[in-house]
Amino acid sequence: MLIIFDLDDTLIDTSGCITHYKLEDALNLMVNQGLQVPDLNGSLDLLRRLNHTAESARRALSEFIEILGADKKFYEMGVKEIYQNISPDLPIYPLEGALELLTHLSEHHQLALVTIGDTAQQMNKMEKAGIDSLIFSKIAVCEDRNKKPHYQVIMDELGYLPSEVIVCGDRVALDLAPARELGCKTVQMRWGRGLSAPSVPSVMGFKGEVDYCISELKELKGIVSDIMTFSSF
Repeated sequence: MLIIFDLDDTLIDTSGCITHYKLEDALNLMVNQGLQVPDLNGSLDLLRRLNHTAESARRALSEFIEILGADKKFYEMGVKEIYQNISPDLPIYPLEGALELLTHLSEHHQLALVTIGDTAQQMNKMEKAGIDSLIFSKIAVCEDRNKKPHYQVIMDELGYLPSEVIVCGDRVALDLAPARELGCKTVQMRWGRGLSAPSVPSVMGFKGEVDYCISELKELKGIVSDIMTFSSF
């Protein structure tokens, strides 16, 4: 089988290691550049609460600026701070069991990675988390946030049918819905954005938003085994 992973909040703890701290950096930068807030600590709490339920930090920041009625320029500088100015000293950790899972699955299956962001930054995050990029047969970094064509290209290049592919990610709209449209099996990792917007899995003939939901990466082993057992492989 081909198993395609997302990176952020699927294999690495982006929400805990990066986003939580970068929201504070972004707010401090905006305030230093003239953004008026009623209370710094209260505003940071609001921004983090918005981020907890938003589909992305971009969306949370946009809502925050809208609530304040501030100039859009602050949104633009805040986004740049969150996504581009990541300190090389900031530690980044893999999710529990990620390294062991990748090693285990790579023994019998091909792995690929499709992630959204800046190529150099995503590769650096993966390296800092201790994930060997060579374990993946294909890596695609998309800056346009549209993963569907990348899934298709990887399947074509590696010679897999959609029925032979599992896609694992935390966000339904960005990671999993495009894969499901192509006919791939989908697994939602309930971490990060996946916690704030949990999906409905398919059960007993009912077609939900995704095929499977997991709270720990190690659960993916059993899912792969079940799919292999009940498929034509």
